[in-house]
Amino acid sequence: MIKSQQLESIIRMFNDKSIVGKESRASVETPDGEMWDIKEIFLAQNKIIGSRETHRLVIRVTKEIAPPGKVIGKL
Repeated sequence: MIKSQQLESIIRMFNDKSIVGKESRASVETPDGEMWDIKEIFLAQNKIIGSRETHRLVIRVTKEIAPPGKVIGKL
């Protein structure tokens, strides 16, 4: 599990260090290796009464429209 503050820190690290990072496409990789595009990100309120987590950041994905090809390495 990753908190939104950690996600922000990671994205800021990429954006602050390079223009390539700022202009990069954001994708989600599933456990089977399939890549999905991020369609929407929003803050949602939990409906569970008594839950420790009252809100969550939801990332909705959609099938890639133009597959960029295989990932050849991590930078």
